[in-house]
Amino acid sequence: MINIREFLGLGYYVSELDNFLVEFDKNHTKLSASQRKEIDKYNRIYVLRDTPHKPETQKTLWDQF
Repeated sequence: MINIREFLGLGYYVSELDNFLVEFDKNHTKLSASQRKEIDKYNRIYVLRDTPHKPETQKTLWDQF
């Protein structure tokens, strides 16, 4: 399928703020401890969300008889 924007040579609008943030991220690559902790937290959430887990079967009192 042809992308009409590419065919016509049109680009997407990028605000000055977005450009500033991209440049800032390029120049400040070192993460703080809190940023590293937040990234680790969300990586764990993504793994738990995307990896299917088999639910544990509940044992009842009658299973032992």
